Amino acid sequence: MLPRKIVHIDMDAFYASVEQRDDPQLRGKPVVVAWRGNRSVVCAASYEARKFGVRSAMPAVRAERLCPNAVFLPPDFPRYRAVSRLVREILQRHTDLIEPLSLDEAHLDVSVNKTGLRTATLVARELTWAASRKESRIARTVVLKLKTAEFKILTRSHTPSSPPSSCEELTVIALSLRERVALGPQQRFRLVGVGLSNFLDPEDVSAQPALFD
Repeated sequence: MLPRKIVHIDMDAFYASVEQRDDPQLRGKPVVVAWRGNRSVVCAASYEARKFGVRSAMPAVRAERLCPNAVFLPPDFPRYRAVSRLVREILQRHTDLIEPLSLDEAHLDVSVNKTGLRTATLVARELTWAASRKESRIARTVVLKLKTAEFKILTRSHTPSSPPSSCEELTVIALSLRERVALGPQQRFRLVGVGLSNFLDPEDVSAQPALFD
């Protein structure tokens, strides 16, 4: 029996990214999706907020202490569900075998896919973010997310001086980000993810500097 080919889709910082997409004034700012209050927890944090240590499921009061200048927004789940449906339409171009895990996460069985691509890696490249083309904006930041065998999650990102324009360039950046993780070659990982963020309108791209995180 041939092994199954599974692609794991995880739209990191999904709720915060939707907010930044819909309100240009939020782009580049630390955004925290959460109700304010002692009992509230963070639903999502933008990459700008994560630089201050803000993470999902963190108490909102702690996030406010870590990043007092963050923009706090109450969750808008109907809007997030609408965007999630658009993403699912993209996924269904490749396979009908989709196991949703949440609004921003799913498993795809692409062992036999609609586009005839030979490997799960090729399908993942084609999906990236197809979504970018549908968004009609340009992604500036490449994000590497690693989950170790011990369930520790590590994230590194890089914003080059010019947006990545090919899968090959994405691969080079992702590998360079892996080199910045202080773990030996013997380290085993449960998950390795490469994603795009920091979407800008084309006319806003040229003036952006290169950034490392």
